[in-house]
Amino acid sequence: MGTLSSSRRLSTGILALVLVGAAVLTLLDLRLASSQTITLVAKRSENAIPLDDPSADVWDKGAPIQVPLSGQNVVAPKGGDQGTVTARALHHDGKLYIRLEWNDESEDASTGRQNDFTDAAAVQFPVEHGESVPAFCMGNPEAPVNIWQWKASWQTGTGASVLDVQDVYPNVDVDLYPFEDEAEFYPASASGNIVARADRTSAADNLLAGSFGTLRAAEDQMVNGMGSWDDGKWRVVFSRDLEVAGEYAQFSEGDSTNVAFAVWDGARAERDGIKSVSQFMTLEISPEIATGGGGGLSGEAVGLFVVVGLVVIVGLAAAGSYLLYTRRQTA
Repeated sequence: MGTLSSSRRLSTGILALVLVGAAVLTLLDLRLASSQTITLVAKRSENAIPLDDPSADVWDKGAPIQVPLSGQNVVAPKGGDQGTVTARALHHDGKLYIRLEWNDESEDASTGRQNDFTDAAAVQFPVEHGESVPAFCMGNPEAPVNIWQWKASWQTGTGASVLDVQDVYPNVDVDLYPFEDEAEFYPASASGNIVARADRTSAADNLLAGSFGTLRAAEDQMVNGMGSWDDGKWRVVFSRDLEVAGEYAQFSEGDSTNVAFAVWDGARAERDGIKSVSQFMTLEISPEIATGGGGGLSGEAVGLFVVVGLVVIVGLAAAGSYLLYTRRQTA
């Protein structure tokens, strides 16, 4: 009779713990499935955000999210080997700022030789936010995307500007460059190809795409970007006005849209479609003032602790019940 009563108490206790855990997860709006929605919240900063200092203290007020990346395996050339990227967002004085941070053992900022490839990063938004989310790899014809791309080799004023032959090969000896000053012999530059520009004021480009093979430079280059590499980490800040003229992604305080990220590692010869990408997630432009977001536990962490705690408690309860039953059997 005593053993039956103990079993009932154990069952009741386990049920109560499960109900408590379910209540906590519900109150925190947590979903333990792998498809958990990730939201990047851009709150309003009361302080100016310096574009030329990606490590500025103001970013401590932006709540960070860890975004998982996977190799691009949709079309050739496939690849990419970056695990995660940390994203933060703020807005100030009518501008949206997004900072990406990721681990990279080397600073690759030169494309002066054929076997040099640059580190790079990109942020992608739907041109028109709605119920239909574009394909995360370059969008689709019915749902185009607006892409902001930064490259370390496009940096200006940071020692990583466009390199000349003498910069890459300091001991080279050249007698003569035929037609050196004739634009016809520099077709990429002469045609206005943004990749060949040597007079950049920003290391980020404003791009549009509607599926693979349709990526093109936007008519208006209104995106700013700057990155810094330090102690094995890249920190890159993108900036643009919240609302702009033209068929580009639009943002407004109190509204939300979708956002996705991509990272290239030049040391691994990543370029073009060889990149690490994320799925689309939610970007919320909040009217709330940013007061800090890096010190507390995330909702996902709280949920994990709840689940682990339940498992431990149930396990201890089951072990205690078994020991009690064993002692009574041997008494």
